[in-house]
Amino acid sequence: MATVLSVVGLKKTYPANPPVPAVRGVDLEVQQGEIVALLGPNGAGKTTTIKCILNLVRPTAGQVQVFGRDHGDLHFLYRHVAAVLEGNRNIFWRLSPRHNLEVFAAYAGVPARQARQSIARWLAFFGLEAVHAEVRHLSRGNQQKVALASALVRETPLVMLDEPTLGLDVEAKRELVPMIRRLARQEGKTILLTSHQMDVVEALADRVVIVQHGQVVAQGSPAALRRLFAAQAYVVTVRLPAALPEEVRARWRLQVLRQADGEYAFKVTLAQEADVYRLLDEMKALGATLLSVQADLPDLEEAYVRLIRQNGGPGPLKGADESG
Repeated sequence: MATVLSVVGLKKTYPANPPVPAVRGVDLEVQQGEIVALLGPNGAGKTTTIKCILNLVRPTAGQVQVFGRDHGDLHFLYRHVAAVLEGNRNIFWRLSPRHNLEVFAAYAGVPARQARQSIARWLAFFGLEAVHAEVRHLSRGNQQKVALASALVRETPLVMLDEPTLGLDVEAKRELVPMIRRLARQEGKTILLTSHQMDVVEALADRVVIVQHGQVVAQGSPAALRRLFAAQAYVVTVRLPAALPEEVRARWRLQVLRQADGEYAFKVTLAQEADVYRLLDEMKALGATLLSVQADLPDLEEAYVRLIRQNGGPGPLKGADESG
């Protein structure tokens, strides 16, 4: 696959006393047709990274290329990248969806015939052809669709979406997420998105890049990030002839999930995979009968939280990136 976006050694330090490093060396690649989610706690550097890519903020150091061209070529950048960075605030509230798209196409200098085709295409894509009311009277979900369509009317191959489902109710989010997926799968768009809603990331992202303290601390598919912890967390079920000693529970930091008739099920997180054998040996010395051992595969949200905590709390993860 062709590389659509390449970010190498991106840094941004804001002048202050002392200087504030928002991005500390982000490396990022996005391939054609991918949906990549950029995650991180507030203040990790996500938004600054996005704004540097879009040349809205001048980087302190590093290189950003879009389709192999430096992002300093603003004319090329504008023709190849669209962004919805502030939810639905980039649209005209007293205009209809169609009139919004007409205005944005005119701003972009899209030729009249191409504009008519593009406007019809995106109104149909988002189911807005028959919506004639002013945007201020529409639901939050439809307002967000208008914002997306207004960005897409330029027909750029790379689209950046900042919290595209933030503030939407469950039904509106459920409707919009498949539309965003279709942008990549059926319309051929490449998408870089940010979101704090892990169900949205799980549903959309081919790859997740996690940033903390302005650095990339982890990246991979959602499944790969979940597997990071599969060998470290276990649910163990044993039958004991006597009560589980408190010192054993405390030493291994066992989280007892259930206890009945001498049977204990507990969750344990281990520093090394080999530690599970030491734990089982200790259980055997207590006269335990082992009933089951299962790797505890977290969902994406739990894996994300564990990564953040493992790397010192909300900040960069050991091996990640972002400023939010």
